[in-house]
Amino acid sequence: MSERRSELKAVAGGDDMAAKAAERDITAVTAQLMDGWTQVNNRLISLAQAPWRHTQAVAEEMRQCQSAKDMIDVQMRLTRVAVDDYMDEAKKLGELVVKMSGEAMGLLRLPH
Repeated sequence: MSERRSELKAVAGGDDMAAKAAERDITAVTAQLMDGWTQVNNRLISLAQAPWRHTQAVAEEMRQCQSAKDMIDVQMRLTRVAVDDYMDEAKKLGELVVKMSGEAMGLLRLPH
């Protein structure tokens, strides 16, 4: 009878260890996902703030323009920089989301 109790205790202890391991895994996965979403959030904030930074820098240049051609040149330069920055941030954001999606799919795979 004591052998059976020892076996049951060993199985119960294994279940506890498995539960603790699963809990650690869930904690690690949650931390990983939260880190990814924090990075996405930071990219979105940067994307939203970029036009404001460019507009502030160009305002001084616009005040110093002497002709309509100068103003158009400044506006065109601002437009090019804004589009380039937007595309760069959108690319980085897309890469981050693809990376996070791949990691999430890896977490969803069921054991065989």
